[in-house]
Amino acid sequence: MMDIDSSSIYTFLKDHYLFQSLKDEELKQITRLFKPITLQEGEVLYRRGQRGRNFFIVVSGDVVLDFEGDKNVHVGWREHFGEEALLSGRPRMASARAQGQITLLSLQEKAFHLLLETFPAIKHTLTAINQSDALARTRTFPWLGKEEDIRFLDRKHVFTFYARLVVPLLLSMLTSAGILLLNLNLLLFAPLSFLFFGGWVLWLWIDWGNDYYLVTTERVVWVEKVIWFRDQRREVPLGSVLTVNISTHQLQRLMGFGDVIVRTYTGNMPMKNAGHPSVLSALIQEAHYVAQERHKQTEMSKINETLRERLNREESQQPAPQQHEDQLLNGEEHIPRSSQSMSLIQQILNLFRARYEWNDVITYRKHKFVLCQRTWWLVMTLIGLLVSFFARIVNLITSPSLPLITTLLVINALIVAYIFADWANDRFQLTPRQIIDVDRKPLGKETKRSALLENILSLDYERKNVLQRLFNFGTVAINVGDIQLDFENVSKPKLVQNEIFEHYNAALKRKEQEQAQRHRDDMVEFLAAYHRQRQETDHSEEESSETQSSP
Repeated sequence: MMDIDSSSIYTFLKDHYLFQSLKDEELKQITRLFKPITLQEGEVLYRRGQRGRNFFIVVSGDVVLDFEGDKNVHVGWREHFGEEALLSGRPRMASARAQGQITLLSLQEKAFHLLLETFPAIKHTLTAINQSDALARTRTFPWLGKEEDIRFLDRKHVFTFYARLVVPLLLSMLTSAGILLLNLNLLLFAPLSFLFFGGWVLWLWIDWGNDYYLVTTERVVWVEKVIWFRDQRREVPLGSVLTVNISTHQLQRLMGFGDVIVRTYTGNMPMKNAGHPSVLSALIQEAHYVAQERHKQTEMSKINETLRERLNREESQQPAPQQHEDQLLNGEEHIPRSSQSMSLIQQILNLFRARYEWNDVITYRKHKFVLCQRTWWLVMTLIGLLVSFFARIVNLITSPSLPLITTLLVINALIVAYIFADWANDRFQLTPRQIIDVDRKPLGKETKRSALLENILSLDYERKNVLQRLFNFGTVAINVGDIQLDFENVSKPKLVQNEIFEHYNAALKRKEQEQAQRHRDDMVEFLAAYHRQRQETDHSEEESSETQSSP
């Protein structure tokens, strides 16, 4: 048992999103129900298959939930766990163990159910999170980062699916009535009608199930997929979130769903008809808050560590230790590498590649389908002219004249070469620090737009139609400040968006580390100077006291 008084528990719960709807008196009443406990590194809280007896909230440290197989889930500061077994009555689905020393608030089973009966809003939130966890275990999102966890997964309310059933059901009824009135062959038309409308309903169900709203430890994401037609993914890094609002009309309020609007510097990202708008909104704000606080805590711990090292070094009057050879070797990756020149063969091969990487710069081009769409009729004409040229040489045909065919052939070839050069000169580049959009006309004007990666506010990719889905190309839109850079018709837009987000994360962390290092140096220098001044003052006071006491 850990020594945390009721005042500390009250303060912690008051700031927690689960209990923000409670009044002060209500919060004081439930504070006494929570009991603090502490666990050491590797200590097991409960095991998979055991009966659930408690609900837990993490006050400090991290808990690892070991599910069957190799799947592990990390539960960190301000997160909760253990409610699934209590809500369902089933045994624990995972084992829980401490990662380092942890502090938890525990709520016993009877008190947990009493809490939910007394405050239905808390039950609604926990039930929605429980459904989210169950859904997340059955879905895979390969674009998530290695250390990125899903905090909440929501989809459109099922009422939106039922609303879309009205049209096929009405048409089905009218079709059935028409078959009976016209006395058509039921054995033929009834199965055909059933297959058509049944397939339509199945398509609507799959289409409804393909739309998701995600809150992760790094971003807010809206995934939309219209089967066989288009798919889209819009995402906003947590650091770019300004406010989160909920908008509902009367029908939405009656059915219990609504629109969650995430506001950023570049505009709004509406998450329409969310099944649990209040929970989704609260989890977005919670994830944003936790990300900021974790950064502050990490920065403060680094300041304390640096300050202790500085003060200990000054007290021992030893020079700063030299960097160890292993550390120097580990730091080699930060040494700028000299640029390598590209050979002529590589340059020629790269002209036909939709993506290639050279000297830490990834270059994307528009999909070859775009080139084929612009040149297919020219290529067919070119082939026809070549056939006519050789046929004219061997006298298979007598007209048109050979000079005319040659002239048309050269003009056609030049037009094809121009269009190819125009396609090849449109490049979208991703470097370790910026994104670049290069548009250059052959023998004409070149336009180059660029932006720093850390200034990205939101990302959006979209494949608009069947052809784009069939050939897997689309547009990635990058919002930077008040401008938008579009990587148009690039091949594999999902991959492009993932690579941009990974580079954005790396650039943002690099910038934060540089700023944090400068802040730590300034802070440590100030505190070290204060420490020295304090020591000198104390020493002067001791000498003065000794002088006064001596006869």
